[in-house]
Amino acid sequence: MPDDIMIKEIPKEERDKLELILDRSFEGMYLWHSKRTLRDVDKVFAAMMDDEFAGLVMLKPLDYAIGYIYYIAVHPKFRQKGVASRLLDFSLDNFSKIKYKEVYATVEKVNYASLALFRSRGFTERSLGDLSSQYGRIRALSMLAKMRFVPGEIILYKSL
Repeated sequence: MPDDIMIKEIPKEERDKLELILDRSFEGMYLWHSKRTLRDVDKVFAAMMDDEFAGLVMLKPLDYAIGYIYYIAVHPKFRQKGVASRLLDFSLDNFSKIKYKEVYATVEKVNYASLALFRSRGFTERSLGDLSSQYGRIRALSMLAKMRFVPGEIILYKSL
């Protein structure tokens, strides 16, 4: 893990500085939604390298003791340098410190790099049926709504 990556929380009034990362990471609906989420989500953490914003992660509580990783985005200039891995590890550690028991994320089926990253940290796929069996159908649907889950995405799960 690179030692030259520093992660810090970004308050709401300073989050507009991170929009360039989103502009370079997403397009279409995902770009629009990521910018909207950046303004509204509970916690945003940025990875800094060489005094520049290299990447970001957005986190929120999903349900009691369940966290959700909304977006991990890395500026193209800083890709393949361990930034996404560091942000994911930081997120898992953050959720663990606040006594969360589970973490979810959603990833597009065709985003192979993100899928590989999450799987490398022990995330496994979950279906609506899996969630319904574990939490009950109403609670599962409520969780999916909070995730803003859309067709074409995979639900990923990790127990902490």
